Amino acid sequence: MKGKILLTTILLTGMMLMISGCSGGADKENSSQDASSSKEEITEQEMSITEFEELLSEQPLAVISTKYIVQDEQYKSIYPDMLQAIVQNNTTEDIKNAVVAFVAWDSNSLPVKIKGQFDFGETTYLKQVNYSDINLIGGDTYGQENGYSLDENCQIATFKAIAVSFETFDGDTWENPYYDEFQTLYEGKKYSDDMRINVKIEKNDTFNIIEKTEEIGELEESVDSKSNEVMTADELEANLAKQPITVINTKYVVQSDRYKSLYPDVLQVIIQNNTTEDIKNAVVAFVAWDKNNLPVKIEGKYDFRGGSYVKEVSYLDINLVGGDTFGENSGFELAENNGIVTFKAMVISYETFEGETWESPYYDDFCALYEGKKLN
Repeated sequence: MKGKILLTTILLTGMMLMISGCSGGADKENSSQDASSSKEEITEQEMSITEFEELLSEQPLAVISTKYIVQDEQYKSIYPDMLQAIVQNNTTEDIKNAVVAFVAWDSNSLPVKIKGQFDFGETTYLKQVNYSDINLIGGDTYGQENGYSLDENCQIATFKAIAVSFETFDGDTWENPYYDEFQTLYEGKKYSDDMRINVKIEKNDTFNIIEKTEEIGELEESVDSKSNEVMTADELEANLAKQPITVINTKYVVQSDRYKSLYPDVLQVIIQNNTTEDIKNAVVAFVAWDKNNLPVKIEGKYDFRGGSYVKEVSYLDINLVGGDTFGENSGFELAENNGIVTFKAMVISYETFEGETWESPYYDDFCALYEGKKLN
């Protein structure tokens, strides 16, 4: 009996070991799968400065170059030093506005509070700067002719910059998911090449990124059909041509290539009175675009509040008799750096010497089609 019990015990023990071995193999397989799964789910990693900057360079909007510009060694109050950051639009969208942030250090790699030329309040280690109305098309760059003007005694030796956010002409917005990491890494910190930061990798699911091998000229332009537009551009132009008073010609006039402050560029329109009435005053509206067909805010020579995408200009005391034209020797004078390449205009109203007035029924359509819109 004892021999039988011993044999049974050995057999049971062997079976338990086999079961345990099978179970262990399954556990190992599951553990391997869990490890593989968890490996795929890891989204945070420690990065060096170089690795972090490579990650930032692949974002929808990236700072691709920085430069400290000294405009004049002596008259810095008039020609201040500047922090220049060139940004590149890596998407297929047209960017209207952006925000760039700067951090800086002195010659001892200690953090410097950045003070702008017109900063009269508290300074900060992390300075956000608005890049407004930059008209940055997909694949292009901005900032070569601009910079953030600094206070005379800034003590900046080195600096870095990051694109914080942007807004497209369609109203879509993007905010940099790594801005907090940039802030944690640099704000108020002594700079060292061996600085590291833990970064949670984020996916860009909002904007189409341009492939590095893709030529800008081959990008497909997407034209959105707006449901609230009353008519097409061709229909609008046909209707404007039938108005009592019409714009029959437009011309961008350059009075001087050098002395534009004295002889500014001019938006010239020739208007024609198609009625039998004598017109005393009229109002003309302008819209304009840059070389990339992106809208430009029109700023006059004496506009001190900035420009607007639709600019209404009063033509006073023009004494325009029936059938005659006006505008051959006049025009709307522009600010020096306006960026305008093409423009359109329409007459939106007039007043006769008898006090009778007329308003165009197509002004709303004109604004709906052109105000702040890319020219297609």
